[in-house]
Amino acid sequence: MSRHLPLHPNLEYLLEIKTDEVYDCSFTSDGTRALTGAQGNPTQLWDMETGRCLFAFDDNSIGAWGLKLSADGRRALFGARDKTLQLWDVDTGRRLRSLAGHTGFVRCVDFSSDLHLALSGSGVRDHVVRLWDLETERCLQLLEGHKDGVYDVAFDAAQQRALSGSRDGTVRLWDLETGRCLLALEGHTYHVQRVAWSADQRRALSCSTDVRLWDLETGRCVRVFEGHTKTIRSVMWSADQRNALSGSYDGTVRLWDVETGRCLLALEGHNVGVVNAAFSSDQQRAFSCDERGGIRVWDLSE
Repeated sequence: MSRHLPLHPNLEYLLEIKTDEVYDCSFTSDGTRALTGAQGNPTQLWDMETGRCLFAFDDNSIGAWGLKLSADGRRALFGARDKTLQLWDVDTGRRLRSLAGHTGFVRCVDFSSDLHLALSGSGVRDHVVRLWDLETERCLQLLEGHKDGVYDVAFDAAQQRALSGSRDGTVRLWDLETGRCLLALEGHTYHVQRVAWSADQRRALSCSTDVRLWDLETGRCVRVFEGHTKTIRSVMWSADQRNALSGSYDGTVRLWDVETGRCLLALEGHNVGVVNAAFSSDQQRAFSCDERGGIRVWDLSE
């Protein structure tokens, strides 16, 4: 049985976003900054301690779905309205790269750990994952195989493989040197919203209407995590691989025991769907953002 954790009243606020829907949010690991993409609004960078907008990107960033902040919060990567992949220096407000190639809008992005490479996936039309060299602006690989839009992409730690999740309900494991699909993981009955590598690179988590744990050596689904009542928009591993964190359109954030599949905490307080939830770097807190721009910070230390 999961226990319900109340929110500390001093750690919640609503971002000043005039929109019907926040599409996605990316947090820095220390919880100081957040990046949002929203309907009819430019991509915006926020101060997580005050809720103040630090920077609004140009109008080409309006309605961005795929976006990511680098771990240090100094680089922003997102898909723009003109179907390019944009890299920005958020300290100076300067655009560094504009990468063209997708024929549909960019639905998801990821940085490599050294920030030299990027992955992007298209939500419509081409259904491909592209691997980019951010220094030369060259597309290094086209990863083809999904039958519908790609909703998430993620590098492994060595930047040799990638995971992708798709609207076609599958998760795919890719060899980035050859562009070959190594595994197609099937089991979800709805769109795969997010994928996440374990720290040892041997397992993965993915979310749809449930969360699934995969063995990447065998391609077997090891465990299914059930408890959310609507589509799950995000899933993340804890650093020690013992726990997972998920955020759902049912308005809750859940903390899971990975080995048993048991829900340890149900974090309630959002009045609308949660678009992203993430651990802090010390694993003592969690951050979550909902469709209306409500940000909550949860104490997990007890």
